Amino acid sequence: MKKLILSGLILATISITIIGCNKEKVETVNENISTRKIDYTLDQIPLLENKQDINQLMLNPNDKDEEKLNNYLYEIGLATKDLIKNEEFNQTIIGMAKKSDNQTAYLLDLKTEAPIFFNIINENLAKNNLSLERIAEDMTHNPLTGNPEYPVTMEIEKYVPAIFIPNLNALDDNKQPLLSPNVETDCSQDSEIEDFIITWYFDKNGNQHEIILGEQTSLKTTNPLFLIDHAIPKKKENSIIIVEENRPDNLPSVNEDDRVVIDYFESREIQIKPGYGQENGSLSNKSEFCVSTHRLLYNNGSPYGYPIFSNKYLKIKEIHPNQFGTDQYVPAYHCDNWTPYSQNRIYWNTYERDWNRGNRDLIIAPYWGVTLFFQDRMRYSSDWYAWIPATTNIHNTPLNWFGWETSVRFENWKTAYELYRVE
Repeated sequence: MKKLILSGLILATISITIIGCNKEKVETVNENISTRKIDYTLDQIPLLENKQDINQLMLNPNDKDEEKLNNYLYEIGLATKDLIKNEEFNQTIIGMAKKSDNQTAYLLDLKTEAPIFFNIINENLAKNNLSLERIAEDMTHNPLTGNPEYPVTMEIEKYVPAIFIPNLNALDDNKQPLLSPNVETDCSQDSEIEDFIITWYFDKNGNQHEIILGEQTSLKTTNPLFLIDHAIPKKKENSIIIVEENRPDNLPSVNEDDRVVIDYFESREIQIKPGYGQENGSLSNKSEFCVSTHRLLYNNGSPYGYPIFSNKYLKIKEIHPNQFGTDQYVPAYHCDNWTPYSQNRIYWNTYERDWNRGNRDLIIAPYWGVTLFFQDRMRYSSDWYAWIPATTNIHNTPLNWFGWETSVRFENWKTAYELYRVE
């Protein structure tokens, strides 16, 4: 078998107890509150009480920048928490997230969108000599998996404070939100709570409760989930191709004559190299090795782009740290054999996906005068496995190579991903 190695991811009422000059501000907000009341129903929220010490969970001796970010998210959560009892605040955050293209409300924007809430959060943060602006200046992370041969992978990552709403498209904005400082649980004694996060909510009597919840809850509940996050700064792209949710009807079908020899392509062997698992929690945490594959097609003078997988990604395997450094045999569909090759491009990347984090760049691929910008949920901008996102334009799947190669092994200092032709 021939192989080719290539080198390459914060009142139902605002409390009158706010002191000093805040009284005037509180009265102003209450005068503007919507007449509708918050529905305190919990929709499909398992009440799993948090039994872990959040201060211990925020620690990571191997990554001091992560500790710093965990602390900032926690402080913003504490400063924001009581505001989720205010309907106007909730509608403001949901509206800001809906206006974004990444389900995210950027908290610095509250300064112009809703200054009263911006000031309240900052007044709470000031008790610990913090502010949203000060946090934003220091919201950085030094990537742990960079390679000096590629200086861009060594650059300090810059973030801004935000609220990410993972169920934005399926929520009921009348229901009470749940707020999370996005601190993850320790699953070393219970694998069932891996990737769960500490979360707060209030009952109709104003009592606070602390629970943990996971991704499945985010997929089922209609209660808005407000997750405090460090988001990548907003940016404007010069050229963005619209990625269709479904395959456009007018695109040509696969040329059956050209599928006689090669039917489709699949990956089989994957590997995370020692020291490059992007999951930085306990040694029991498994790395969620995912792939995102997109097809760009030039047809009748127009370019089209759409994801191969319905969820825009495929989780291939959760890899335990003791499996790092060895190939894992997991057959997984990659793409069809679309022809002609001159008009079809398959762009992809593998990465560590985190359901509770906002989008980071994953694929940036120019083709026929447009550029596909695809992002997905990752904790850090460096949590890709295969390709530096800005270089995916030169790392499309070389379908035409399979006339003479049985498999192609894509490998770099982090991982390996081996692709096979299936006849």
